Amino acid sequence: MNASYRNLKVLNNSLSNLKPEQSFIGRTEYNINKWHGFINGSLLYELGSGQEQKREYTFIQVPTGQGQYTWIDYNNDGIPQLNEFELAVFQDQKKYIKIYTPTNQYIKANYIQFNYNIDLSPSSIISDEKYKNIFKIFTTSSSFQINRKAISDKTIDFNPFDNNIPDTSLIALNSFLANTLFINRNSQKWGLDITQRINDTKSLLSYGFERRKISNLAFKARKNINRSFATSLKYESGKNQLTTLKFQNRNYLLSRHIIQPEISYIYGSVFRVGINYLYDTKRNIIGEERAIDHALSTDIKYNILSNGTIITRFTYNNISFSGGNPNSTTGFEILEGLLPGKNYLWDVEIIKKLAGNLEMNIQYEGRKPGDTRMIHTGRVSLRAIF
Repeated sequence: MNASYRNLKVLNNSLSNLKPEQSFIGRTEYNINKWHGFINGSLLYELGSGQEQKREYTFIQVPTGQGQYTWIDYNNDGIPQLNEFELAVFQDQKKYIKIYTPTNQYIKANYIQFNYNIDLSPSSIISDEKYKNIFKIFTTSSSFQINRKAISDKTIDFNPFDNNIPDTSLIALNSFLANTLFINRNSQKWGLDITQRINDTKSLLSYGFERRKISNLAFKARKNINRSFATSLKYESGKNQLTTLKFQNRNYLLSRHIIQPEISYIYGSVFRVGINYLYDTKRNIIGEERAIDHALSTDIKYNILSNGTIITRFTYNNISFSGGNPNSTTGFEILEGLLPGKNYLWDVEIIKKLAGNLEMNIQYEGRKPGDTRMIHTGRVSLRAIF
Protein backbone atom coordinates (compact mmCIF):
# COMPACT_ATOMS: atom_id res chain seq x y z
CA MET A 1 0.00 0.00 0.00
CA ASN A 2 1.14 3.52 -0.74
CA ALA A 3 -0.52 6.93 -0.77
CA SER A 4 0.35 10.56 -1.43
CA TYR A 5 -1.47 13.76 -0.50
CA ARG A 6 -0.62 17.12 -2.08
CA ASN A 7 -1.83 20.55 -1.06
CA LEU A 8 -0.87 23.33 -3.47
CA LYS A 9 -0.99 26.94 -2.31
CA VAL A 10 -0.25 29.87 -4.59
CA LEU A 11 1.33 32.68 -2.56
CA ASN A 12 1.83 35.11 -5.42
CA ASN A 13 -0.62 34.92 -8.36
CA SER A 14 1.51 37.31 -10.41
CA LEU A 15 4.29 34.70 -10.66
CA SER A 16 2.21 31.63 -11.55
CA ASN A 17 -0.92 30.68 -13.50
CA LEU A 18 -1.52 27.69 -11.23
CA LYS A 19 -4.56 27.60 -9.00
CA PRO A 20 -4.68 26.29 -5.44
CA GLU A 21 -5.70 22.66 -5.33
CA GLN A 22 -5.66 19.49 -3.26
CA SER A 23 -4.89 16.10 -4.80
CA PHE A 24 -4.63 12.54 -3.55
CA ILE A 25 -3.14 9.36 -5.02
CA GLY A 26 -3.45 5.93 -3.41
CA ARG A 27 -2.67 2.39 -4.53
CA THR A 28 -3.20 -1.05 -2.96
CA GLU A 29 -2.09 -4.41 -4.36
CA TYR A 30 -2.87 -7.82 -2.89
CA ASN A 31 -1.75 -11.26 -4.11
CA ILE A 32 -3.22 -14.47 -2.69
CA ASN A 33 -2.49 -18.19 -2.93
CA LYS A 34 -4.31 -19.99 -0.12
CA TRP A 35 -5.49 -23.44 0.92
CA HIS A 36 -3.13 -25.48 -1.24
CA GLY A 37 -4.03 -23.56 -4.36
CA PHE A 38 -7.81 -23.56 -3.93
CA ILE A 39 -7.84 -19.78 -4.46
CA ASN A 40 -5.15 -18.04 -6.47
CA GLY A 41 -5.29 -14.47 -7.70
CA SER A 42 -4.50 -10.79 -7.36
CA LEU A 43 -6.26 -7.50 -6.65
CA LEU A 44 -5.44 -3.88 -7.50
CA TYR A 45 -7.21 -0.80 -6.15
CA GLU A 46 -6.06 2.68 -7.16
CA LEU A 47 -7.59 6.14 -6.91
CA GLY A 48 -6.54 9.73 -7.27
CA SER A 49 -7.44 13.26 -8.24
CA GLY A 50 -5.84 15.89 -10.41
CA GLN A 51 -6.09 17.81 -13.66
CA GLU A 52 -7.49 16.23 -16.82
CA GLN A 53 -6.74 17.75 -20.21
CA LYS A 54 -9.63 18.00 -22.65
CA ARG A 55 -9.00 16.32 -26.01
CA GLU A 56 -10.36 16.43 -29.51
CA TYR A 57 -9.69 13.86 -32.19
CA THR A 58 -9.51 13.48 -35.94
CA PHE A 59 -8.69 10.72 -38.43
CA ILE A 60 -5.45 10.79 -40.44
CA GLN A 61 -4.79 8.69 -43.54
CA VAL A 62 -1.76 6.38 -43.37
CA PRO A 63 -0.29 3.75 -45.74
CA THR A 64 -2.71 0.88 -46.37
CA GLY A 65 -2.49 -1.79 -43.70
CA GLN A 66 -0.91 0.43 -41.05
CA GLY A 67 -4.15 1.94 -39.73
CA GLN A 68 -7.12 0.71 -37.74
CA TYR A 69 -10.10 2.47 -39.35
CA THR A 70 -11.80 2.62 -42.72
CA TRP A 71 -13.74 5.54 -44.22
CA ILE A 72 -17.18 4.81 -45.72
CA ASP A 73 -18.77 7.77 -47.51
CA TYR A 74 -22.32 7.17 -46.30
CA ASN A 75 -23.76 10.44 -47.70
CA ASN A 76 -21.71 10.32 -50.94
CA ASP A 77 -20.41 13.88 -50.57
CA GLY A 78 -16.73 12.95 -50.88
CA ILE A 79 -15.88 14.62 -47.55
CA PRO A 80 -14.68 12.50 -44.59
CA GLN A 81 -16.78 13.16 -41.49
CA LEU A 82 -16.43 11.88 -37.94
CA ASN A 83 -19.49 9.63 -38.15
CA GLU A 84 -18.21 7.89 -41.32
CA PHE A 85 -15.24 6.02 -39.85
CA GLU A 86 -15.52 2.40 -38.73
CA LEU A 87 -13.09 -0.12 -37.28
CA ALA A 88 -11.67 -1.94 -40.28
CA VAL A 89 -12.12 -5.70 -40.65
CA PHE A 90 -9.73 -6.50 -43.50
CA GLN A 91 -6.12 -5.48 -44.02
CA ASP A 92 -6.71 -3.45 -47.19
CA GLN A 93 -9.33 -1.34 -45.39
CA LYS A 94 -6.98 -0.20 -42.62
CA LYS A 95 -6.12 3.24 -44.02
CA TYR A 96 -6.81 5.65 -41.13
CA ILE A 97 -5.70 6.15 -37.54
CA LYS A 98 -7.40 8.15 -34.81
CA ILE A 99 -5.31 11.08 -33.55
CA TYR A 100 -6.14 12.76 -30.25
CA THR A 101 -5.30 16.45 -30.06
CA PRO A 102 -4.81 18.01 -26.61
CA THR A 103 -6.35 21.41 -25.89
CA ASN A 104 -5.47 24.18 -23.48
CA GLN A 105 -8.48 23.45 -21.32
CA TYR A 106 -8.19 21.50 -18.08
CA ILE A 107 -10.76 20.22 -15.66
CA LYS A 108 -10.50 18.89 -12.12
CA ALA A 109 -11.03 15.14 -12.25
CA ASN A 110 -11.13 12.04 -10.07
CA TYR A 111 -10.02 8.66 -11.35
CA ILE A 112 -10.42 5.19 -9.89
CA GLN A 113 -9.21 1.77 -10.99
CA PHE A 114 -10.15 -1.65 -9.63
CA ASN A 115 -8.92 -5.00 -11.00
CA TYR A 116 -9.06 -8.56 -9.79
CA ASN A 117 -8.15 -12.01 -11.15
CA ILE A 118 -9.32 -15.07 -9.23
CA ASP A 119 -8.90 -18.79 -10.08
CA LEU A 120 -10.63 -21.50 -8.01
CA SER A 121 -9.70 -25.21 -7.88
CA PRO A 122 -12.22 -26.99 -5.57
CA SER A 123 -10.35 -30.30 -5.56
CA SER A 124 -7.42 -28.70 -3.72
CA ILE A 125 -9.28 -28.63 -0.40
CA ILE A 126 -10.94 -32.07 -0.64
CA SER A 127 -9.06 -34.94 0.96
CA ASP A 128 -11.52 -37.75 0.25
CA GLU A 129 -10.34 -39.40 -2.98
CA LYS A 130 -13.89 -40.30 -4.01
CA TYR A 131 -15.10 -36.70 -4.03
CA LYS A 132 -11.71 -35.33 -5.05
CA ASN A 133 -11.94 -37.06 -8.43
CA ILE A 134 -15.42 -35.61 -8.97
CA PHE A 135 -14.42 -32.01 -8.21
CA LYS A 136 -11.09 -32.35 -9.96
CA ILE A 137 -12.67 -31.71 -13.34
CA PHE A 138 -14.11 -28.34 -12.22
CA THR A 139 -12.07 -25.14 -12.25
CA THR A 140 -13.16 -21.53 -12.56
CA SER A 141 -11.48 -18.31 -13.63
CA SER A 142 -12.83 -14.82 -13.05
CA SER A 143 -11.45 -11.38 -13.90
CA PHE A 144 -12.83 -7.88 -13.58
CA GLN A 145 -11.44 -4.50 -14.55
CA ILE A 146 -12.90 -1.03 -14.17
CA ASN A 147 -11.25 2.29 -14.95
CA ARG A 148 -13.27 5.48 -14.49
CA LYS A 149 -12.61 9.20 -14.77
CA ALA A 150 -15.15 11.80 -13.68
CA ILE A 151 -15.29 15.55 -13.07
CA SER A 152 -14.45 16.26 -9.45
CA ASP A 153 -17.08 17.71 -7.11
CA LYS A 154 -14.32 18.63 -4.57
CA THR A 155 -14.54 15.17 -2.96
CA ILE A 156 -12.53 11.99 -3.49
CA ASP A 157 -14.24 9.11 -5.27
CA PHE A 158 -13.66 5.86 -3.33
CA ASN A 159 -16.38 3.59 -4.78
CA PRO A 160 -15.51 1.90 -8.11
CA PHE A 161 -19.03 0.44 -8.36
CA ASP A 162 -20.93 3.72 -8.06
CA ASN A 163 -23.51 3.84 -10.88
CA ASN A 164 -25.11 7.12 -9.83
CA ILE A 165 -22.57 9.38 -11.54
CA PRO A 166 -24.43 11.58 -14.07
CA ASP A 167 -23.35 11.53 -17.72
CA THR A 168 -22.48 15.22 -17.53
CA SER A 169 -19.78 14.41 -14.95
CA LEU A 170 -18.39 11.25 -16.55
CA ILE A 171 -15.22 11.69 -18.64
CA ALA A 172 -14.36 8.06 -19.43
CA LEU A 173 -15.43 4.60 -18.31
CA ASN A 174 -13.92 1.24 -19.26
CA SER A 175 -15.04 -2.00 -17.63
CA PHE A 176 -14.49 -5.66 -18.47
CA LEU A 177 -15.87 -8.76 -16.76
CA ALA A 178 -15.09 -12.36 -17.68
CA ASN A 179 -16.14 -15.55 -15.91
CA THR A 180 -15.30 -19.04 -17.15
CA LEU A 181 -16.24 -22.48 -15.82
CA PHE A 182 -13.94 -25.21 -17.09
CA ILE A 183 -15.11 -28.82 -17.00
CA ASN A 184 -12.39 -31.41 -17.61
CA ARG A 185 -10.01 -28.65 -18.66
CA ASN A 186 -6.82 -30.73 -18.70
CA SER A 187 -8.31 -33.80 -20.34
CA GLN A 188 -7.05 -34.89 -23.76
CA LYS A 189 -10.37 -36.66 -24.47
CA TRP A 190 -13.18 -34.20 -23.83
CA GLY A 191 -13.98 -30.87 -22.20
CA LEU A 192 -16.59 -28.15 -21.80
CA ASP A 193 -16.10 -24.40 -21.29
CA ILE A 194 -18.81 -21.90 -20.31
CA THR A 195 -17.76 -18.26 -20.60
CA GLN A 196 -19.50 -14.98 -19.89
CA ARG A 197 -17.99 -11.68 -21.05
CA ILE A 198 -19.17 -8.08 -20.63
CA ASN A 199 -17.18 -5.18 -22.08
CA ASP A 200 -18.47 -1.63 -21.52
CA THR A 201 -16.74 1.51 -22.80
CA LYS A 202 -17.98 5.07 -22.45
CA SER A 203 -16.06 8.16 -23.46
CA LEU A 204 -16.57 11.91 -23.83
CA LEU A 205 -15.61 12.98 -27.34
CA SER A 206 -15.67 16.33 -29.05
CA TYR A 207 -19.21 15.71 -30.35
CA GLY A 208 -20.54 14.26 -27.07
CA PHE A 209 -20.75 10.87 -25.39
CA GLU A 210 -20.24 7.57 -27.14
CA ARG A 211 -20.86 4.20 -25.50
CA ARG A 212 -20.07 0.70 -26.72
CA LYS A 213 -21.22 -2.37 -24.81
CA ILE A 214 -20.66 -5.98 -25.81
CA SER A 215 -21.95 -8.91 -23.78
CA ASN A 216 -22.02 -12.60 -24.68
CA LEU A 217 -22.42 -16.07 -23.21
CA ALA A 218 -20.57 -18.92 -24.94
CA PHE A 219 -20.61 -22.71 -24.59
CA LYS A 220 -17.86 -24.77 -26.20
CA ALA A 221 -17.66 -28.55 -26.10
CA ARG A 222 -14.75 -30.56 -27.50
CA LYS A 223 -14.27 -34.29 -28.09
CA ASN A 224 -11.17 -36.03 -29.39
CA ILE A 225 -12.29 -39.17 -31.23
CA ASN A 226 -8.73 -40.49 -31.42
CA ARG A 227 -5.22 -39.09 -31.87
CA SER A 228 -6.04 -38.00 -35.43
CA PHE A 229 -9.61 -36.66 -35.30
CA ALA A 230 -10.95 -33.92 -33.02
CA THR A 231 -14.38 -32.31 -32.95
CA SER A 232 -15.87 -29.26 -31.25
CA LEU A 233 -19.23 -27.52 -31.02
CA LYS A 234 -19.69 -23.87 -30.05
CA TYR A 235 -22.84 -21.91 -29.24
CA GLU A 236 -22.76 -18.19 -28.48
CA SER A 237 -25.46 -15.67 -27.67
CA GLY A 238 -24.85 -11.99 -27.08
CA LYS A 239 -25.63 -8.32 -27.65
CA ASN A 240 -23.62 -5.49 -29.20
CA GLN A 241 -24.66 -1.89 -28.53
CA LEU A 242 -23.47 1.51 -29.76
CA THR A 243 -25.03 4.71 -28.40
CA THR A 244 -24.17 8.29 -29.37
CA LEU A 245 -26.03 11.48 -28.54
CA LYS A 246 -25.19 13.51 -31.65
CA PHE A 247 -25.10 10.96 -34.48
CA GLN A 248 -28.39 9.14 -33.97
CA ASN A 249 -27.98 7.32 -37.28
CA ARG A 250 -25.04 5.38 -35.77
CA ASN A 251 -27.01 3.88 -32.86
CA TYR A 252 -27.77 0.17 -32.82
CA LEU A 253 -28.48 -2.71 -30.45
CA LEU A 254 -27.67 -6.03 -32.07
CA SER A 255 -28.78 -9.43 -30.83
CA ARG A 256 -26.66 -12.32 -32.08
CA HIS A 257 -26.77 -16.13 -31.99
CA ILE A 258 -24.02 -18.41 -33.32
CA ILE A 259 -23.78 -22.18 -33.80
CA GLN A 260 -20.42 -23.49 -35.03
CA PRO A 261 -19.47 -27.21 -35.32
CA GLU A 262 -15.92 -28.13 -36.38
CA ILE A 263 -13.95 -31.28 -37.19
CA SER A 264 -10.17 -31.50 -37.54
CA TYR A 265 -7.73 -34.08 -38.83
CA ILE A 266 -4.24 -34.01 -37.29
CA TYR A 267 -1.24 -35.95 -38.56
CA GLY A 268 1.38 -35.65 -35.84
CA SER A 269 3.01 -32.22 -35.76
CA VAL A 270 3.33 -32.06 -39.56
CA PHE A 271 -0.16 -31.65 -40.98
CA ARG A 272 -3.53 -30.34 -39.82
CA VAL A 273 -6.78 -29.69 -41.71
CA GLY A 274 -9.99 -28.33 -40.19
CA ILE A 275 -13.50 -27.82 -41.54
CA ASN A 276 -16.18 -25.80 -39.75
CA TYR A 277 -19.66 -24.53 -40.47
CA LEU A 278 -21.06 -21.30 -39.02
CA TYR A 279 -24.72 -20.36 -38.63
CA ASP A 280 -24.94 -16.74 -37.50
CA THR A 281 -28.11 -14.66 -37.00
CA LYS A 282 -28.11 -10.93 -36.17
CA ARG A 283 -30.98 -8.54 -35.51
CA ASN A 284 -31.07 -4.85 -34.69
CA ILE A 285 -33.49 -4.57 -31.76
CA ILE A 286 -33.95 -0.79 -32.15
CA GLY A 287 -34.23 -0.99 -35.94
CA GLU A 288 -35.32 -3.31 -38.71
CA GLU A 289 -32.01 -4.71 -39.94
CA ARG A 290 -31.64 -8.48 -39.96
CA ALA A 291 -29.06 -10.87 -41.36
CA ILE A 292 -28.51 -14.62 -41.56
CA ASP A 293 -25.02 -15.87 -42.39
CA HIS A 294 -24.16 -19.40 -43.54
CA ALA A 295 -20.38 -19.85 -43.69
CA LEU A 296 -18.28 -22.87 -44.59
CA SER A 297 -14.54 -22.63 -43.83
CA THR A 298 -11.50 -24.82 -44.16
CA ASP A 299 -7.93 -24.26 -43.00
CA ILE A 300 -4.80 -26.28 -43.69
CA LYS A 301 -1.49 -26.08 -41.84
CA TYR A 302 1.65 -27.86 -43.02
CA ASN A 303 4.96 -27.77 -41.17
CA ILE A 304 8.06 -28.30 -43.31
CA LEU A 305 10.35 -30.01 -40.82
CA SER A 306 11.92 -27.15 -38.84
CA ASN A 307 12.36 -24.83 -41.81
CA GLY A 308 8.95 -23.26 -42.14
CA THR A 309 5.15 -23.43 -42.16
CA ILE A 310 2.45 -23.05 -44.81
CA ILE A 311 -1.06 -22.00 -43.70
CA THR A 312 -4.02 -21.68 -46.07
CA ARG A 313 -7.62 -20.69 -45.34
CA PHE A 314 -10.76 -20.50 -47.45
CA THR A 315 -14.22 -19.27 -46.41
CA TYR A 316 -17.51 -19.14 -48.26
CA ASN A 317 -20.18 -16.83 -46.76
CA ASN A 318 -23.75 -16.65 -47.98
CA ILE A 319 -25.43 -13.69 -46.25
CA SER A 320 -29.07 -12.66 -46.50
CA PHE A 321 -29.76 -9.09 -45.35
CA SER A 322 -33.12 -7.35 -44.99
CA GLY A 323 -34.91 -4.45 -43.32
CA GLY A 324 -32.39 -1.65 -43.78
CA ASN A 325 -29.48 -0.11 -45.66
CA PRO A 326 -26.33 -2.26 -45.81
CA ASN A 327 -24.34 0.93 -46.51
CA SER A 328 -24.66 2.27 -42.96
CA THR A 329 -22.99 1.92 -39.58
CA THR A 330 -25.47 -0.77 -38.55
CA GLY A 331 -25.13 -2.54 -41.89
CA PHE A 332 -21.33 -2.51 -41.70
CA GLU A 333 -21.40 -3.98 -38.17
CA ILE A 334 -23.92 -6.69 -39.07
CA LEU A 335 -22.15 -7.70 -42.28
CA GLU A 336 -18.67 -7.37 -40.72
CA GLY A 337 -17.28 -5.65 -43.80
CA LEU A 338 -18.84 -8.07 -46.30
CA LEU A 339 -21.89 -7.62 -48.58
CA PRO A 340 -25.25 -9.37 -48.93
CA GLY A 341 -25.08 -12.44 -51.15
CA LYS A 342 -22.13 -14.73 -51.79
CA ASN A 343 -18.76 -13.76 -50.30
CA TYR A 344 -15.47 -15.58 -50.84
CA LEU A 345 -12.37 -15.12 -48.69
CA TRP A 346 -9.00 -16.86 -48.97
CA ASP A 347 -5.48 -16.33 -47.74
CA VAL A 348 -2.08 -18.02 -47.80
CA GLU A 349 0.70 -17.48 -45.28
CA ILE A 350 4.25 -18.82 -45.64
CA ILE A 351 6.66 -18.63 -42.71
CA LYS A 352 10.23 -19.47 -43.71
CA LYS A 353 13.24 -19.69 -41.41
CA LEU A 354 16.35 -18.36 -43.06
CA ALA A 355 19.99 -18.72 -42.09
CA GLY A 356 20.76 -17.79 -38.52
CA ASN A 357 17.89 -16.31 -36.57
CA LEU A 358 16.05 -14.61 -39.45
CA GLU A 359 12.43 -15.40 -40.28
CA MET A 360 10.55 -14.32 -43.41
CA ASN A 361 6.76 -14.04 -43.51
CA ILE A 362 4.88 -13.89 -46.83
CA GLN A 363 1.12 -13.26 -46.71
CA TYR A 364 -1.49 -13.09 -49.46
CA GLU A 365 -5.16 -12.29 -48.81
CA GLY A 366 -8.00 -12.21 -51.27
CA ARG A 367 -11.73 -11.73 -51.13
CA LYS A 368 -14.74 -11.19 -53.35
CA PRO A 369 -17.63 -9.55 -51.47
CA GLY A 370 -21.02 -9.90 -53.16
CA ASP A 371 -21.11 -8.65 -56.74
CA THR A 372 -18.07 -6.36 -56.40
CA ARG A 373 -14.63 -6.94 -57.85
CA MET A 374 -11.95 -9.12 -56.28
CA ILE A 375 -9.57 -7.50 -53.82
CA HIS A 376 -5.99 -8.78 -53.45
CA THR A 377 -3.52 -7.87 -50.70
CA GLY A 378 0.07 -9.05 -50.34
CA ARG A 379 2.61 -8.42 -47.58
CA VAL A 380 6.19 -9.49 -46.90
CA SER A 381 8.01 -9.03 -43.59
CA LEU A 382 11.41 -10.03 -42.25
CA ARG A 383 12.26 -10.26 -38.56
CA ALA A 384 15.23 -11.25 -36.45
CA ILE A 385 14.72 -13.52 -33.42
CA PHE A 386 17.25 -13.07 -30.60
